[in-house]
Formats: sequence, structure tokens, C-alpha cells
Amino acid sequence: LSFADELAVARPDVPIRFSRHAQRRLEDRHIDLGEDETSRLRQAFDTLARKGGRQSLVMLDRIAFVVNVRSGTVVTAMAPDEGKEAVFTQIDSVVIA
Repeated sequence: LSFADELAVARPDVPIRFSRHAQRRLEDRHIDLGEDETSRLRQAFDTLARKGGRQSLVMLDRIAFVVNVRSGTVVTAMAPDEGKEAVFTQIDSVVIA
């Protein structure tokens, strides 16, 4: 196993954290995550860790999450109705969950 694979195997019990900014964005944008969405987000983190992702974009049901894979943190979230044009910078990978 590569280091990234070993890290991913060792991480399944690491909870997903939401930065204060992400929490505020979820509240402001009325984005509620249920058990299914949280599980899919966790799987996306695991996939990104196996593939060596660091700062990534996760697309989940038309909601974009910018995540820091190594710390297991959701940095921000953007709902689809926030404008037609969005630019994400400093992203090294994308996963559609």
C-alpha cells in the first residue's frame, strides 16, 4: 500500500469537521446534511485521501464543498443557486459523490 492508501485505511473513524466559515455558509444557505449526505461526503474524503488529494472540491447533489482532505475539514459550501459563475482556486482534485 502507498502512504496515501495507508492513511485512508487509518482514517475511517476520523469525523468530518466543518470550519466556522463552512458552518456559517451551511446555515446562511439553508443547506441541511442528512445521514446519507454525510456518509457520501465521508466516502468522498476517503477516496480523495487514497488518491492523494489535499485541497479538493466535492460535488454532492449540486452542492459544492471545498475540503481540506488531510485535516478532514469542510472549508466552505456553495449551493447551486448562488450564481451561474463560480471559480475555485488552489484545488488539486475534484470528486463527484
